Amino acid sequence: MARIQFPNRLFGPGDFFAEVVDNNGDPTEVLEAGDSFEIRTKWDIGLLAALLMGGEWTVSTYVESLGPGPEKLIGTTTLPLDGSTAYKATVHVPANTLPNDPPPPTGGVYKMVTVLTHRNFKKISNVAAVAEGPVVRIA
Repeated sequence: MARIQFPNRLFGPGDFFAEVVDNNGDPTEVLEAGDSFEIRTKWDIGLLAALLMGGEWTVSTYVESLGPGPEKLIGTTTLPLDGSTAYKATVHVPANTLPNDPPPPTGGVYKMVTVLTHRNFKKISNVAAVAEGPVVRIA
């Protein structure tokens, strides 16, 4: 869980959750390179923020290899703010986004970070959350 940062205390609090789910729908830390997977997120915001904020949410997931290997954005999704206090979004990661059985010294181990950002009138705002983890192994 991560706390959502708001520029004004009156808008908060808010919590952001992210979970890696493999292609059979189970939470996991070991993924098959040849199969797609998802990062399921949910978050909540205070009633005042829900009433006053407009624009859109963006959820993006990044990976950083532990040891040599890729560091990159692996998926993103957006959805509009609709006056709700609770939201859900899924980042879909296609099969073969990360290498299968990389040669040493690459270990196929990655730290994931999922970031929630807010935009209004196409400008990014100060509202954001960063959910660290998990560390995953691509087999």
